[in-house]
Amino acid sequence: MDAIVPIVEHFIETDYNDLTPEVVLATKKSILDTLGCCLAGTVAAASPELVSQVLHWGGREESTIINYGQKVPAPLAALVNGTMARALDFDDVYEPATVHASASIVPVAFAAAELAGGIDGKELLTAVAVGIDVICRMAAANRIPPGVSGMNATFQCAYFACAGVAGRLLGLTKHELIHAMGLAYTQTAGNSQNLLEGTLAVRLNQGLAAHGGMLSAVFAKIGLTAAQEVLEGKFGYYPVYQRGEYDRYKLLHGLRRRYEGVNLTLKLYPCCMHTHAAVDAMLRLKAESNLAIDDVTKITVGVNQQAFNFVCFPLDKTQAPQTVSEAQFSLPYAVAVAFTKGTITLDDFTEDAIRNPTILKVARKVECEVDSELETKAGSEVTPAIVSIAKKDGKQLRTRVCKRKGSPMDPLSYEEVAEKFQKCANSAYKHLPQAHVQNLVNCIKQIESLTDVCEVIKLLQP
Repeated sequence: MDAIVPIVEHFIETDYNDLTPEVVLATKKSILDTLGCCLAGTVAAASPELVSQVLHWGGREESTIINYGQKVPAPLAALVNGTMARALDFDDVYEPATVHASASIVPVAFAAAELAGGIDGKELLTAVAVGIDVICRMAAANRIPPGVSGMNATFQCAYFACAGVAGRLLGLTKHELIHAMGLAYTQTAGNSQNLLEGTLAVRLNQGLAAHGGMLSAVFAKIGLTAAQEVLEGKFGYYPVYQRGEYDRYKLLHGLRRRYEGVNLTLKLYPCCMHTHAAVDAMLRLKAESNLAIDDVTKITVGVNQQAFNFVCFPLDKTQAPQTVSEAQFSLPYAVAVAFTKGTITLDDFTEDAIRNPTILKVARKVECEVDSELETKAGSEVTPAIVSIAKKDGKQLRTRVCKRKGSPMDPLSYEEVAEKFQKCANSAYKHLPQAHVQNLVNCIKQIESLTDVCEVIKLLQP
């Protein structure tokens, strides 16, 4: 039996009452965090252009573009909202597989809920919890790191998970949902080259996965068929995209008993997770020493090979990013911002901010290296970091960060996620009244009591 069968059963049969309080709270935090990322992403590069194009296409008014307020066909709403959720690289990450878990799942859930109508909070939360669990499990089962294979599980696995979420909310049968998974596999795409080149396609691919998942569910519901052995068949996902190198145990063990959504890392900084430990280390050193720029001759950052490939190389490019997307995937830039400002926020990732001469001066002093110990102990993980600062007086400062705020080892509280949500809401295309923001925070905190989750969508508009 192909592994897709128990996964489909997971989507169809899991009930809200099967979820532990820990899973429920983690899912609420993921929903609030992702909606905040969507709000902040409304003004990011590619978002206004994509909204304009989708509105130009027009079509049946089914689901809402978050904050903009217009309704468009559900797959297009999922496309735009998923793109906005990932646009600022502020969304959550499942570190064991370096996969962005919620940025496609939450947008497709709300788009499907609007299309279906009458979806209550318990049903939406359950669909999201299962969707996050599935994308994490599918990605964790991959044995070849994305930096080696060039494949990107964030996008590829999201097609399947989004199809499952949309399929559940649209009321698909088990038979229909298996075909929806086959239709998702037909569309599956995504690679790491766009990450290396810092293109806008990174954020777009997140939306495309949500779009593809929605299409898959809708097409299956009207009777379209597709391959059923989509994960382990001769030409299924794991044999084709992962060269047969996968761990079935990680994929299925504890299914419906253990939910990986409790192991997500919610970001404090709007940039690639591989920069965060280095940022924390720099903030620590700066707070302890109060160094001035001219006191420093060189800053050396040790990371694992995966992080080096994604956020350090080539050095001349990461030391002087030319676009916001490049800055989001630049460790030297992130470290330089932390050194210069003592913090790192959304305001540091704009076209003007990335050209700040003071920050670029510091970035040119940042050199990166693969630390053999970190590679041995954490080669396939989101990297820890060792930061060393060489001073002009010959002295050296050094610190190491493995445990980061927001990670499962030190998770954000719901109140801390609410603070982040407020900051994201302040950056939205259409300003939200403070009453709306607080109502949204309270609404998601008590989402299980909602009779119709469309109330959440209404609060995301002015």
